[in-house]
Amino acid sequence: MDRIGIIGYGKMGKLFAREFSARHEVGICSKHAKEIEFKLFGSMEELFKWADVIIVAKSLEETPQVLEKLAELSKKIEGKVIFDISTFKRDVMEIYRRFPEGVKVCSVHPMFGAGAESFKGRRFIVIPVEGREDDADPVVGFLREFKADVFVADAETHDEMMKVVIGIPYFIGISFLSFISEFKGVENFGGTSFKYLTTYAKAVLNDSPEFIKEVLEFSKDKIEEFLEFAKADVNIKDLKKRHKEQIIESYKRFYKVLNED
Repeated sequence: MDRIGIIGYGKMGKLFAREFSARHEVGICSKHAKEIEFKLFGSMEELFKWADVIIVAKSLEETPQVLEKLAELSKKIEGKVIFDISTFKRDVMEIYRRFPEGVKVCSVHPMFGAGAESFKGRRFIVIPVEGREDDADPVVGFLREFKADVFVADAETHDEMMKVVIGIPYFIGISFLSFISEFKGVENFGGTSFKYLTTYAKAVLNDSPEFIKEVLEFSKDKIEEFLEFAKADVNIKDLKKRHKEQIIESYKRFYKVLNED
């Protein structure tokens, strides 16, 4: 049994704490955590000394500062495994290169939200530090211990893909929800497509306004590229041909999701 230290106790921090506590001892460092079932630490220094594995579950803005502090602490105590779970990796990879070699570091992106019931079958993208690829091995093994689906990618590819798979969908959902608010009584006319897209957009709003703004700002170049692409005619016949095998199953899943409520 390892000691798992989590810095941050927001929605994802709580999910990680709950999941890891099934097999490991969990400790939390957060100003917002009070009277929790896990061991609570008043400072990062105390948690760092205690934990074997340290997970940074802070906001995009806060994560680099936390990693800078952990890099300093790592000069005094080696043998730790450290990773963050931030959505974009541009601002953290250079910091990881400053950690001493006696500490294993990498970055991780859970491709799901805090509503997940467990890690089983859920996808995690593990991003190794260039030149320290072996550091990621303990983290990959650790996640697979929980039956997670682990995929390894480099930081540049990861960030570009996140703009596409998160940034653009967020933009579409938020923009649509904002646009239709100008049409009084529009919900009386909405059908299945309307319901599906507005449900998604409202689910996005479960994230903090700060996080949503960060995602949209970071993805700005791909959103602009998407808007330019959208001006052109779409070859619908070609799309149907390309996705022929999935169309019927997708349509069934579409209605299944809508009918679950």
